[in-house]
Amino acid sequence: MHHHLDHSVSHTRWNNSLPPRLTIAPGDTVTMRMRDSSDAQVHPGMDVAGYAQIDRERIHALTGPVAVEGAEPGDVLSVEILDIEHEGWAWTSLVPGLGLLENHFPELFLKIWKLDGDQTTSIAGTTLDLAPFCGVMGVAPIHDGEHRTRPPCVFGGNMDVRHLVKGATLYLPVQVSGALFSAGDAHAAQGDGEVCINGMEAPMTATFKFGLQKGVSLSAPEATVPGKLVSDRYMAKPWKVFIESGADFKPLCQKVVLRAIDYIVGRIGCSEQEAYILCSVVLDLKVSQLVNVPTMTISGYLPEAIFD
Repeated sequence: MHHHLDHSVSHTRWNNSLPPRLTIAPGDTVTMRMRDSSDAQVHPGMDVAGYAQIDRERIHALTGPVAVEGAEPGDVLSVEILDIEHEGWAWTSLVPGLGLLENHFPELFLKIWKLDGDQTTSIAGTTLDLAPFCGVMGVAPIHDGEHRTRPPCVFGGNMDVRHLVKGATLYLPVQVSGALFSAGDAHAAQGDGEVCINGMEAPMTATFKFGLQKGVSLSAPEATVPGKLVSDRYMAKPWKVFIESGADFKPLCQKVVLRAIDYIVGRIGCSEQEAYILCSVVLDLKVSQLVNVPTMTISGYLPEAIFD
């Protein structure tokens, strides 16, 4: 059976006492409309002064919960992403004190993206391919009370795994009766790391197919994702790779991103703010090695195909 769930009601906290907005059977599909992560506070015409006034307690607006008949703790809920579509726009911001480079950008900054099909050209000199996914997908936690959505946990949540796109399946360990699945924080594109604190935050409509595996032990989320992890257009050209080695993870990541920012500014003449935002939505941070203790290596992969 196919169901629809609108975004007229959202929630911004995990809470296993929230009543389900919809109850379905295993095997059913649900099309869910989701507000952007700001809970519809940000809009295409907003400027940075307006963005400064939003209520940050409402971040990560989620649609749900959806109860699945027969789901009990000890089971696994499978969530297959059948489709996910944006509504033509997205936003990304810089907030002082947040993100990987929290001390490098002291002023608030807001970028509104115009999304055209599966691409955006909103930063001059670039064409970015879109790969929509939900940054937050999860079931209700076992612990009672309200819990902020920012930290992910064994029940899923704000994992920001960018390969959970159309065609992927997420497996979540059920924590409470009915599972109580919710989703939101959709991104039109994101790099591994989401370094500036946002991807391309966007309202979206997603269709999920739910399955239930009874009595299957799973200690934390797992997923299967499509084999093609990046677009054909990105793979048709070389990638610029920024490499740093040292003993402290975060400073290494910061050095990689700062070098990428300098490179982007030099390539297209954009501001440092826009270059940092580009890093958040397209640069992939990777752990290249951990074996040469205490020295590790972090690499940042930037597709040259983004530059016009």
